[in-house]
Amino acid sequence: MNNSLSALARALRGPVMMATLGGLFAIDQGGGFSFSSTWPVLIIVFGLMKLAEAGLPKAPAANQGGM
Repeated sequence: MNNSLSALARALRGPVMMATLGGLFAIDQGGGFSFSSTWPVLIIVFGLMKLAEAGLPKAPAANQGGM
């Protein structure tokens, strides 16, 4: 179960960042705020995703040793 949560958090990082970027571009096009003033949101979202990943237990390393 822990392995799947950790893998899910890593797998969601890219789509969440892309959705955030798309949202910021939509806000820019809508005239609310310019992208030059909202880009730090990307850094904040990335940091929150990394904190979420760090809070999950790490997957045990597979035995890579030989016989």
